[in-house]
Amino acid sequence: MTSAIRAGYSAIVAALFVFIAACSGVDNPQPTMVSATASPTTTSTATLESSAIQRLPVFSVETIDGKTVHLEDLIGTAPLYVLFTPGVDDVLDRDQVSKLQAKYDRFEELGARIVLVVSDLPTDVLRLRDELGLRFPLIADPLGVVATNWQVFDLFGTGGGGPASFVFDAHGTLIASLVASEPGDRPAADEVLHVIEESLRAGAA
Repeated sequence: MTSAIRAGYSAIVAALFVFIAACSGVDNPQPTMVSATASPTTTSTATLESSAIQRLPVFSVETIDGKTVHLEDLIGTAPLYVLFTPGVDDVLDRDQVSKLQAKYDRFEELGARIVLVVSDLPTDVLRLRDELGLRFPLIADPLGVVATNWQVFDLFGTGGGGPASFVFDAHGTLIASLVASEPGDRPAADEVLHVIEESLRAGAA
């Protein structure tokens, strides 16, 4: 994606999404995922075209376990976290996914689903699952087909999808997302859980 296009995206999305770094005072603050209803800001570090949000494509693809994931059957039935990672061997990718697995029981308690899309070969994604003990559906996307459809492929000119995160509430509304502007832009698992918990509390009010 060219810098001109990225700049245009940033201007469009400012009214809908805020992606800011936590003001923790450390040199490399954790990127923050903020709900779509947050106040706009000019300090956004990751962007997605607002019109594209309305046409995020659903997919029906086979997981590495041979089961077919129909995204249209998941959206609107439970909170859903769709995560894109560029590969299986990068330290940032493995760290993000392993920390997500560590919080998986909490996702289950909330009735939330996770779908991980990895831009790598099925054999490598299987290895990732086995090495990290991952219990949620994994989709191998070596050609970047799904990532391209979601406009998160080759963000840094090196191939691969993401890193990018999309959180839907139980009604199927996209409530938060973070499309990385640099490889380290990744929400913590606790932050994703917080967004989901807030949406569930709002729905119960």
